[in-house]
Amino acid sequence: MPALYNSAYLLNPDGTTQARYDKRHLVPFGEYVPLGPLLGFVNKLVDGIGDFIPGTGPAPMDIAGRQLGVAICFEIIFPDVVRDLARDGARIIATITNDAWFGRSGAPLQHFSMAVFRAVEHRAPVIRAANTGISGFIDATGRIGPTSGLFVETALIETIRVSPIRTFYTRAGDIFAIGCGILVAIVILIGRRHRRTFTSSY
Repeated sequence: MPALYNSAYLLNPDGTTQARYDKRHLVPFGEYVPLGPLLGFVNKLVDGIGDFIPGTGPAPMDIAGRQLGVAICFEIIFPDVVRDLARDGARIIATITNDAWFGRSGAPLQHFSMAVFRAVEHRAPVIRAANTGISGFIDATGRIGPTSGLFVETALIETIRVSPIRTFYTRAGDIFAIGCGILVAIVILIGRRHRRTFTSSY
C-alpha cells in the first residue's frame, strides 16, 4: 500500500515542483485512526477516514530569498507547530484549509482568528487560503487586511511586508509562561505554609 500524505506544493512557473510540505499534525478520526490496530472497527463506522502518514519536519520553502512556512488546515491553531516553522527560518506563514464542513457558521471565523495569534507571536505575516472562505491577509502586528466572505468566489492581492524581528517567543517558546506558572505555584505554597504557621500559633 502506498504511503499517503496531506501535502502542500510550491510550483515553479514551468509547473515543476520546487518544494513540498507534508502535514505533521494530522486530524484524529479524519486523517488517521488513533491506536489503529485496536480501533480498526472505526474505519467501518465512519466513511472517508484516511490513513495518512505525518510529515517529518517544518521544511520552510524558499520564495525569492524569503522563507515561507506552511501550516495545513488546523495546524494553524497549534502554537508549537507554527513556532517550529518560525524557528527554522520562516518569516512568512501560509495556511491552506478546507473549511467547507463548517458551513455557514461561526467556526470559519474562529479558525481564521487563530491565525492572528500566530502572526503576533512571531511578527510574521500570515496568508490564509480557504476553499470556502475566509481567505485573507494578516500583517506581522496582527492587523487583518483584505479578506473574502464565506462561499464567495474572489481573488485577493496584497503587499506583504516581512519583518526581520525574531521574537522572544520564537526563540524561547513557552518558557516565560512556564516560569510564571512556577512562580505562582511557589507563592501559593508559601502562602499556605504561612497560613498554617499563623493558625497553629493560636
